[in-house]
Amino acid sequence: MRYITANTTIPIPRIHDIGVHNSGLRSILMDYIDSHTLQDAWSDMIPSQKVFVAEQLHGYVLQLRELKPCADLSHGKNHLNIHSLDFNTNPERQIRLNEQLFTKMAPFIPDIIQPYASRKRKDNLVFTHGDLAPRNILVDDQGHVTAILDWEYAGWYPEWSEAVKAYQFCNDVPGWKAYLSAILPPDHEAEFMAVAFATHCSR
Repeated sequence: MRYITANTTIPIPRIHDIGVHNSGLRSILMDYIDSHTLQDAWSDMIPSQKVFVAEQLHGYVLQLRELKPCADLSHGKNHLNIHSLDFNTNPERQIRLNEQLFTKMAPFIPDIIQPYASRKRKDNLVFTHGDLAPRNILVDDQGHVTAILDWEYAGWYPEWSEAVKAYQFCNDVPGWKAYLSAILPPDHEAEFMAVAFATHCSR
């Protein structure tokens, strides 16, 4: 979260302290943002507000994809538990990761969508939030995104991974799916849906 704050304009609550309790539980003390979750606010928004939210989120996704792995992330108080920092510059590791992810899904992918799903094996790794669902997005009454929460799954993953998660949660909020194409990078809808379907079936 500190890395995102330092390198993007994405609104994130400011961290004040990180603690480990005797029980082993970990906690983060951060700012309270007086806003609504997008999940709660969505049904009361007019179409222009929903478009505005989608445009903001699209810009934030693009900022994340511009981030480059940094060795400094593995040291000191800015430590992130990310073991794939050099995947973007190591094609062999990238191929191995994608192959591992697809091995589990392969038996469940129908022949008709195999070509679409297989294309995603060649995707670059990009920084993704990992759970960009309406419940993790805060907005004010005007539709401004005031914060994006829950970054515990963030890291460098294949390009399709963010979309898979987004489509998996699209039924939680009626109408959310219609705006995903405006939020996520374009021209991958068929591949995204093929991988999302395969991921769902392989559970």
